[in-house]
Amino acid sequence: MSQYAIGIDVGGTKIAAGIVDQDGRVISSYGTRAHSEKEPEHVIAAIEDACRVLLGRGLVDPGAVAGAGVGFAGTVDLRRGFVLRSSNLPAWDHVPLRDILAERVGLPVVFDNDAHMCAVGEHRFGAGRGVRNMCYVCFSTGFGLGAIVEDRLITGHSGSAGELSHVVIEPGGALCTCGKRGCLMTYASAIGIARLIGERIAAGEETILSRMLPCDGRRITGEQVAVAAALGDRVAREVLQKAGYYFGVGMAILVQLFNPELIVIGGGLTRIGPLLMDAAYQGMCENIQPELCDTVRLASWQLGDDIGIIGAAAEVFEASA
Repeated sequence: MSQYAIGIDVGGTKIAAGIVDQDGRVISSYGTRAHSEKEPEHVIAAIEDACRVLLGRGLVDPGAVAGAGVGFAGTVDLRRGFVLRSSNLPAWDHVPLRDILAERVGLPVVFDNDAHMCAVGEHRFGAGRGVRNMCYVCFSTGFGLGAIVEDRLITGHSGSAGELSHVVIEPGGALCTCGKRGCLMTYASAIGIARLIGERIAAGEETILSRMLPCDGRRITGEQVAVAAALGDRVAREVLQKAGYYFGVGMAILVQLFNPELIVIGGGLTRIGPLLMDAAYQGMCENIQPELCDTVRLASWQLGDDIGIIGAAAEVFEASA
C-alpha cells in the first residue's frame, strides 16, 4: 500500500488540501479561496493547483502517493462521479468532477460529498474512534451530515444519503438555493444566517449589521454577525439563536433516523460559541422523542479544519487497500 494520499476539502468559500500519511497525520497543507462563489472551471483549476503545489514541494515521493480524495460541498452521484448540484457554489449541473480531476492531476481520484468525508475522518482518526454508530454534522456555509452505521459510511443508492440540509421543515418557507422552499439549510447555516439578517435589515430594524453588509454583493459572514452579537446587537443575537435552534432541530431529526451513539459537531460556525450552541442543544432536546434523549452524546470535532483533508485521504487508503 502507498504511504501517502492527497486529501482535498472543497467548501463554498475555501479549498483545503493536504498530503496525509496512513496514520492521519497531515504532512503538508495548502489552502485557497481563489474559487470562492465562482463557476466550475475556476473551482476545478483551484483544485488542480492545490495538487500541483503540494506535490511540487518535494516533501514526499510522488510515486508513494496512492491518489487524491475529494470531498465536495454538493449533491453527488457516486456511481458516475458527478456533482449534480451545489448549494454553496454556482452553476454546478451534472459535472463529471471525478474523471476531470483524475485526468488533470494524473492520479486515481476518490470522490464524495464533503460531509461524508468529514464523517470518515472523525470516525477513523478523531472523536468517533471506536464508535460503531455515529453522525458528523457540520454547521458552516451549509448544513452537512455524514452517518456511520455499524462502522460503515451510509451513502445511499446514488451517493446523496444524508442531505439533511434539504429536508423541508417549513413547507412554503424561505426559498433555498436548491430551488425548494423551507429547507433546513435556509435557517441553519451561514447562508441561512445571512438571509435572516437581510430580511431584518430590509424590514427596517435597527442593527449595526446594516453598516457591515459587504459592498460587493457577497453575503454577510457568520463571524461578522457574531461580532455584532458580542457588542449587544439585538438582531444579531436573535438571528444566531434562531439559526442555532434550527440546527438543533436537524440533530433531533438525525437522532430519530439513525439512533446514533455519538454526534460529532463541527464547522466554522461552532466557534461562535454558547449563544449559538446552547440554542442548538435546546432545539434538539425540545424536538426529540423523550425516550431517546439519553441514548446519544454530543462531542466537538477533534480534527478541526483538517477534518475534510484527513477524511478524504482516508477514503483513498480504503479504496487502494
